[in-house]
Amino acid sequence: MIRGASHIRLVLLAILIAAGVMRTDKAVAQDVNYKAYSLFVYNFMKYMEWPEEATKEGFTVGVWGDSPIMKELQAMAANKKIKGKSIIIKKLTTIDEAVGCQMVYISSGKSNTLKTMKEKLKGKPILLVGEREGLAAKGAALSFVTQDDDTLKFDINKAAIKENNLKIATALLALGLIVG
Repeated sequence: MIRGASHIRLVLLAILIAAGVMRTDKAVAQDVNYKAYSLFVYNFMKYMEWPEEATKEGFTVGVWGDSPIMKELQAMAANKKIKGKSIIIKKLTTIDEAVGCQMVYISSGKSNTLKTMKEKLKGKPILLVGEREGLAAKGAALSFVTQDDDTLKFDINKAAIKENNLKIATALLALGLIVG
């Protein structure tokens, strides 16, 4: 069940504050960014609703391409669950492997394959999350965006979410930037 608006706002506000406050130098900022990204990804899983049959075995997040988020997601998955179920982080080596996931994180280096990935997963309850800014406007469900003040936010493509038979919490909609 999707939690209340006030709870999700508090959680995401804490993430946003942590991401903004902990930036001191470029190396640390990169680490903090990917920790923040992984926390956002966790909350995306937490506040999205998949059809019941899609999550019987737990939640599998496929990472498509090379990204420092892989390490952060693995650390998060070792300590967290979604709706009482385990989280499995899997490095995808082919687009076909994405079919077994509930979420696919598309790294910046693989953003040029979004169209192919989207076609392969059309109609399946799989959330596409883009690391690179602008991917939600091009068909991903969600993508990260860094504001002018270095605040990490996310774009939301409501049509892509609906197309893949997923539901997004109203509170999550209120925190993101709607692009489609």
